[in-house]
Amino acid sequence: MLEIHAQWDDEAHVWYATSEDIPGLCVQADTFEELVDIATALTPELLEANQVATADTIPLHITAERVITAKAA
Repeated sequence: MLEIHAQWDDEAHVWYATSEDIPGLCVQADTFEELVDIATALTPELLEANQVATADTIPLHITAERVITAKAA
């Protein structure tokens, strides 16, 4: 299983993701769902470009992190 770590950039208002397991993966998107779609589409291409052997399916574990502030009641 390949790990992808996604974070929300509050200043730029975008999600971005990187991975130590997928050489060259660095993507950003307006929504988390869009980010997942882009990362899923790019992963096989990046692995092939970097000559990383894969099976017919590539399991991905995407973790997301977003820090927000709640206002007190």
